[in-house]
Order: sequence, then structure tokens, then C-alpha cells
Amino acid sequence: MASTDTISFLSSTRANVGIWVLISTSAVFLLLRLWLRHRSAKLWWDDMLLSVSWVLMLVAGALISRIITVGVETDNDKRVFFRFQNASVILTTLATNWAKIAFAITLIRIARHKAQLCFLWFIIVTANLILIPGAVSSLVPACSDPRAKFRPVDTMCLELSVIQYLGGATMAYGGVIDILLALLPMFIVRNLKLETKEKIGLTVAMGLGALTGATTVLRTFLQLVQGDYNYDFMVYVSIFSFLEPSVTIVAQAIPIFRVLVVRAAKNGSLRLLARTAATSVAERRPASIPGYSPSKPAPYS
Repeated sequence: MASTDTISFLSSTRANVGIWVLISTSAVFLLLRLWLRHRSAKLWWDDMLLSVSWVLMLVAGALISRIITVGVETDNDKRVFFRFQNASVILTTLATNWAKIAFAITLIRIARHKAQLCFLWFIIVTANLILIPGAVSSLVPACSDPRAKFRPVDTMCLELSVIQYLGGATMAYGGVIDILLALLPMFIVRNLKLETKEKIGLTVAMGLGALTGATTVLRTFLQLVQGDYNYDFMVYVSIFSFLEPSVTIVAQAIPIFRVLVVRAAKNGSLRLLARTAATSVAERRPASIPGYSPSKPAPYS
């Protein structure tokens, strides 16, 4: 086991690579979403909020890479570690919740019933309020933590169980939001004027946000697990703070890709139909010309 005052090379490398793979993957999906939205329609608030969420992830990733580079050799390095690590956790929590709020804003655009709109606004408001206990669990140290003097907030402390439940409550409510937002499209889409197969496809595509529920369960487990919260452990588990917002961003880009595929399929069918019709007309039209023979070239050919 690594010493409590060191960060192992293996853990730091895994965390660094994993974090930047997640950030890069979500960036590709986000850019494709923005490009497709810009071509088919204008960008809206959900696109902007999703972009802000990704920028927060980018800054948080840079902070983690920085503390891995600096290390924790001196007391000042340890203070820098906790300052940047706490900031990174808060930024990824903001990114996660705001990415979910972006999807709620997307649903507001197509919701037709007042009850649905009120429910979506309830999710938006509470998703922001639940950030408060999450921030407290990140900033306030446990009274039993021997490294509390290095943390940004060193004038107060809470019991470890209280901190764990505050952070766990934030993550658990995020999982509830994932489930609710995944189920809501089936009630909204059924009232749209679409074919049944299109409604099913759109509902499934918009419900992919439920995949983030699995990452929420994992993050909640890591929040409540009892163990030695040394520097090595905190660096290694930081990757899971980036997993949920990344998956949320990717899941919100997939419905846009489905629309693109459907449009491409329809355009391809229309072009095929047009070519078939043109060929049929070209074959029939010369037959009405006196003296025309299919074996002879048409005039001006």
C-alpha cells in the first residue's frame, strides 16, 4: 500500500489517462452535437449549458493533472493538493448537475402539458439546491482527519459519517434525477405527431441518460465506503468524478445523431425514388416518338 504522504506513479497515471480520455470523448460528442444543431437549427440554452458543463470538466481535469505533477512532498504541496482537489470535486459536481439540467431544458422545449413543465422546473431548481450539501462535504474536513490542517477550511470540522451522507445524498439525488429524466420522454413524446416507430426510437434515444445511473451508484458507494482516504486513494477515485458528467454529455448527443440518421435514410429513399421515377419516364417517353427504335440512339444524344 502506498504511503499516506505519497501519490503512486501507477495510480496517478491511470487517473490522468482516464480523466483525459473521458474529457476528450465527451468533447467529440459535444462538438458533433453542436455542429448538427447549428446546421439544422439554431443553438439554444441547453447547448450552451452543456458546453459550460464540459468547460468545467476541462478545468477540473487540469487541476487534477496539476496536483499529480506537483505531488505532496511538502506541507505547502499538501495545501495545494487539497485546494485543487476540492475545487475539482466541486467543478465536476457542477458539471454533472448542469449537464442534467441541460437535458431538462431540452425537454421543456417539447413538453406541452403544464404539469410536465412544472415538474421539469422542479428538477432544475432542486438540482441546483442539492449542490449545497455536496459543496459542504467537499470543503469541510472530517474531525478525525489528521490532514485537516492542510485543507482550505481548517477552522471547522464535521464527523466523517456526516460528510459521507451529505456527499452521498447529493449523488443519490442525482441518480433519482437520471431515472426521472429518462422516464419523462415517454410521456412527452407520445403526444407528438410522429409515427409509432419514430416515437419509440426517440424515447429510447432520449432515455439513454439512465446509463448515468450506474455511474451514480458507483460514486455513491465510493462516497460511503470506509477506508483510508490518503492522497493516493483520492487521486485514483477522482476519475469517477469525471465519469458521470462525461456519460451524461455523450447520452445527450446520441438523440441528435439519431435524427441525422433518420434524415439521411429518408433523403436516401427520396433520391432512390426520384432516380427510379426518372428512369421509368426516360424509358417510356421515347416510345411515343414516331420512328423511334430502342436500338437507335436518340436524337442529340
